[in-house]
Amino acid sequence: MCVILIFPDDAMAQQKRVTGKVIDAVSKKPLAGVTVRVVDQKDFTVSTDDQGNFVLDNVLSGQAVAFSFVGYSGQRLKIDTRSAYTIELNSASTVMEETVVVGYGRQKKRNLTGAIVSVGASEIEKTTLQDPISVLQGRAAGVQVTSNSGAPGGEMSIRVRGNSSLNSGNNPLFVVDGIPIESNSISSLNGTENSGLNPMAAINPSDIASIEILKDAASTAIYGSRAANGVVMITTKRGAEGRPEVVLNAATGVSSLTRKLSVLNAKQYRAAVLDSYRAMGNPEEPFYTIIDSLNPMNNGDVDWQDELMRTAKQYKLDLSVRGGNQGTKYAWSSSYLDQEGVILNSDYKRFTSRLNVDFNISDRIRIGQSISYTNAVNNRTNAAGSGNLSIIRSLLIRPPNMSMYLPDGTLNGYMIGQRNPVGMALFATNLNKSNRIIGSQYIEVDLFKDLKFRSNVNLDYISMKEDEFMPSILDYREGYNTGAVRASENLTWGNESYFTYTKTINAAHNFGAVLGMSFQKWRYDRTGLDGQYFPSDDIRTLNAASIISNQGVNIASEHAMLSYFGRVTYDYLGKYLLEFNLRSDGSSRFGRDRRFGFFPSASAGWRFIEEEGIKNLSWLSDGKLRFSLGSTGNEAIGDYAALGEFSLGTNYLDFSGAAPALMPNGSLTWETTHQYNLGLELGFLNNRLLFSTDAYLKKTKDLLYNVPIPGTTGFEYMTQNIGSIENRGLEFSLQTRNLQGVFNWSTTANLSLNRNKVTELPENLLTNGYIQNGTFHILQEGLPIGVFYGWRFQGVYARDEDNKNGVTHGANGPVFVGGDPIWKDVNNDQVIDENDREIIGYAEPKYFGGISNDFSYKNFHLNVFFQYSVGNQIYSELNHQRNSIVRYNNLSTDALTRWREQGDVTNFPRLIRDDPKQSDSRVQSRWVEDGSYLKLKNVNLRYSFDPNWSKRIGLRKLEAFVTATNLITWTKYTGFDPDVNSYAGLRVGLDEGSYPQSRTFMFGLIFGL
Repeated sequence: MCVILIFPDDAMAQQKRVTGKVIDAVSKKPLAGVTVRVVDQKDFTVSTDDQGNFVLDNVLSGQAVAFSFVGYSGQRLKIDTRSAYTIELNSASTVMEETVVVGYGRQKKRNLTGAIVSVGASEIEKTTLQDPISVLQGRAAGVQVTSNSGAPGGEMSIRVRGNSSLNSGNNPLFVVDGIPIESNSISSLNGTENSGLNPMAAINPSDIASIEILKDAASTAIYGSRAANGVVMITTKRGAEGRPEVVLNAATGVSSLTRKLSVLNAKQYRAAVLDSYRAMGNPEEPFYTIIDSLNPMNNGDVDWQDELMRTAKQYKLDLSVRGGNQGTKYAWSSSYLDQEGVILNSDYKRFTSRLNVDFNISDRIRIGQSISYTNAVNNRTNAAGSGNLSIIRSLLIRPPNMSMYLPDGTLNGYMIGQRNPVGMALFATNLNKSNRIIGSQYIEVDLFKDLKFRSNVNLDYISMKEDEFMPSILDYREGYNTGAVRASENLTWGNESYFTYTKTINAAHNFGAVLGMSFQKWRYDRTGLDGQYFPSDDIRTLNAASIISNQGVNIASEHAMLSYFGRVTYDYLGKYLLEFNLRSDGSSRFGRDRRFGFFPSASAGWRFIEEEGIKNLSWLSDGKLRFSLGSTGNEAIGDYAALGEFSLGTNYLDFSGAAPALMPNGSLTWETTHQYNLGLELGFLNNRLLFSTDAYLKKTKDLLYNVPIPGTTGFEYMTQNIGSIENRGLEFSLQTRNLQGVFNWSTTANLSLNRNKVTELPENLLTNGYIQNGTFHILQEGLPIGVFYGWRFQGVYARDEDNKNGVTHGANGPVFVGGDPIWKDVNNDQVIDENDREIIGYAEPKYFGGISNDFSYKNFHLNVFFQYSVGNQIYSELNHQRNSIVRYNNLSTDALTRWREQGDVTNFPRLIRDDPKQSDSRVQSRWVEDGSYLKLKNVNLRYSFDPNWSKRIGLRKLEAFVTATNLITWTKYTGFDPDVNSYAGLRVGLDEGSYPQSRTFMFGLIFGL
């Protein structure tokens, strides 16, 4: 919007000279360098001076003058009899606040009938996070982001309004500049880690103009079968009319571990091992390397965390050029990131480049393209997961007395089941190299005054090369080393063509429509082999291996989708709003008779602030009520699940063979999610306070699930539509301008509550009323996803006689005595067995969100952002492992309070090797912890140098900033960080030892030319 203040003047109708001033609409500060052009006169162009003033000579009354400036909305005015003007330009970020990106178009916020939350460039620029998913954490109501890994480029989980599928994908659809892209990790060599790499890390946040999250069916149904989990729309920055704007952003910083965990030293550890041997029914002599402190392999006192963790450095350089004229607009950027991880020898290097160009071929035809390229090298470590190949687990449980090096200077690599974590970091290879191209080309034609046609062709191409090697120095078998290589390609391409119609009748009835079709195709190829017994740890190419195996990893897979979509909107005087969406998707993944699904939605809005008797209320400045209902789908299953699958490599003699693995199912169809949403938006005190809330109900049916079937069929599984899931919740958002003037203070806050429940599961899938979802979780009707199931730990018997009922381990097992755990006897039969397991925790938070405060005083700007999660629990398998003596694991300092003799009152059981009562190996409530936390997630302090001073050194602007990330965490959780989830799927709330989060400080300078 352009505000034009006109000063009276007695000039004649034909003016000889026009003067004026251009200022920022918010700050009222003059804008220097604004292009002022008399329309239709190419050579009639001037620029504003340092004070925003301009002069135009020989301008005729009635001529149009255009004002353009990069970063601001371009505006026009018509010269009248006046000769002096003041023009207020709104920044592009302000314009972005007024309109949001929706499926196949944009809409004014005031006219929205769906639930959409937007995160603009101004919010993104306050962080130094390196991927768009991390940026959303805590900043968008209804969007829950959890770290699967704190490693540079590590994968993250994002959920929009909860989990709505069992095993067919819960990630939202990501759309970048209108291009649906791949958002799932295609990495194959992840070691013991259960998560891969973050494919969204290929997008540089500095290039992003806005991120919109479409949450309800009214906003997502136009994407149909891929929108059950929401849609994330990412819009990158484009050019604008005006002189070129060159921005260089240079930043450097350091990262360090946020928290160090307690472990026993060598003396304490030896005492603990001796106790565990004495407690055995038939005591044995400990292994000599444990107690022989004179043995050079065993005479250390190493803190493996200190040895493995480091202060990591990172550097980033962003360069962008944006500008254009009436015919051509362009935005080019390049960025280089070099980011070390806090674990030795882990780092991430990324180069990105993007070019967005728009051409006005004529008054009716526009063409353009968007293309980005990313080259990334991720030097990974096998940080997470289970077993002795996990670095995080090893650095906590490897005994401190095991020395780092042997007397001859070689690495002390492997001892009694424990690998050297420093050796794994320094000498093992887990290298990932990737290239990604995301591109599109479009043509847009104004067919008639109110009718437009647009067509674009798009592609998303990822190529990835992975190398893995584990040297013999880290293994107990002499000369045993292993290697693997994978080469993967993922190609997505398609075309979308659609008509857009807008019409206003009698200045009261506003109509809009979108009608189109799209085609998209996916292909994934992977080639690779494994090798064993290389002649040397220094020769790591696969052709050196004496044994080649795992040819089964070589696969090719593809599927396609044909879609038709439409939308109709209507509003009367901007007061009564209606919208209808329909999409029909046909996917090759489903049975021949059920390939097409239909996904409609309807929504309505009432801007009651426009009603007589309400719009004149001085304290109420905005008010809107919204309601929507509709259906969306999920097709995230294997490409050939409906057709059936065969397992190759079942050869006979010299003849190749294939065996059936997955039974075909011609009636297989979509998961369908029906969603209802009720929203309220209010503005108070001239919109100084904005409040919005949404209540929703999501019901998902026909869940896609691999159902075990009798082996007599010749198959193991059959993908079927079974069961249902429900999510219901509330979302609240608040924006306030607390203080305005020389000192400004504004606040943005959001809070989300989601209640998830499995409402139906087939009886033939249940065992004792539930499905065992991995080791720690179950799925059961009436309960949410993320339920921990095991034995209830109730303390420790202080004396033998405290077990008054003679409770035994198993029906015929030994009696629990002093020092043993007290287990809850659920059925009161005095026997602890499988029947005494119960629900011991819930991973889903009661509520989560974020609070952001912005302060400004003169040239200083400060942003303080808190992020929180309340009521969720974490099953800390990591803490279990570092308190388990069975495999000579080192222990936490909690073990210093362990039970040692009759009468000891403690919650730490006695240490015993080969415990016949299996107390240590149980899934138990002892390891379920409160995962609630409050994080001071981001603090950004920025100083803008005076423009007059900057100009003296040849700069349009100069800014300096300092940013701190993960500064402080308040939590009761005893692991590295409560923002953790070792699995990317439904096994939520589990900490098996992920790559830990880090605290980062960044300093940078922004130069504007």
